[in-house]
Amino acid sequence: MQLDETFFEIPCDVVTFDGKVEHTELTDIDRAVAAFFQNVLDSLVVADTKRRENSEFSRFVGRDKSRKIYYGNFTDPVSFLSKLTAKLGDKVKANRNELLPVCYITRDPVIGFVDGAEYVDIPDCGKLTNEKGQPYAVINKSFVALTYRINTLAWNQSTLSRLALGLMVWLRHTKGKRKHVFRAKTMLASTEMEISIEIRGRKDAMTEPAEVDHENTRLFASSISFEVIAEVYEAESITVRQGAIGVGGRVIE
Repeated sequence: MQLDETFFEIPCDVVTFDGKVEHTELTDIDRAVAAFFQNVLDSLVVADTKRRENSEFSRFVGRDKSRKIYYGNFTDPVSFLSKLTAKLGDKVKANRNELLPVCYITRDPVIGFVDGAEYVDIPDCGKLTNEKGQPYAVINKSFVALTYRINTLAWNQSTLSRLALGLMVWLRHTKGKRKHVFRAKTMLASTEMEISIEIRGRKDAMTEPAEVDHENTRLFASSISFEVIAEVYEAESITVRQGAIGVGGRVIE
């Protein structure tokens, strides 16, 4: 019987984190949410255009969708209308019906994360690689909860109610092409990627009166809040070098 000392190596990657991180931001989510609701509003139509109660809503239906809803940071309906009036200029001076009805959407500055088995954090869910296939970042995934508020303004109460009701009924149903989960393109560490966005609590939406001086402005205004769950990603910068694991032992012959 003979005992031989043996030693061999198993190749492996050695990953080093350098402490630098980059994460996806919220602007692309904001744009995707605004575009989603723009398409919802643009799908609303009315057949009986001769009915007096439908005349204002009918004008809204016939308007280009880019002028049906706006996204931005506005403190209240009046400040929004001031900016919109300045943007439309002579059109509004010639005909106030060019101004309303209209909607605008804002995001609550509060940012939270989602609890529950369906939305757990996923560390090291993937890697980013360069053109040579070499990894340069590890990806971590989380789910953020954001609240958006759609404010609706009209000259007539019936139009205001119809717009709000149209939004809420559309979201309650899932038939046909009504997608309540959609995607947005974004960038992370110089790599283009897509994130998933979901409308949450679709059947819990309800209208609230918006603060507006109706006596002086003759405006009607209301708002609806919607919560969305969106994927957010973090990239941790890494360097990878070739290493090996040494294994030693004895072979008995």
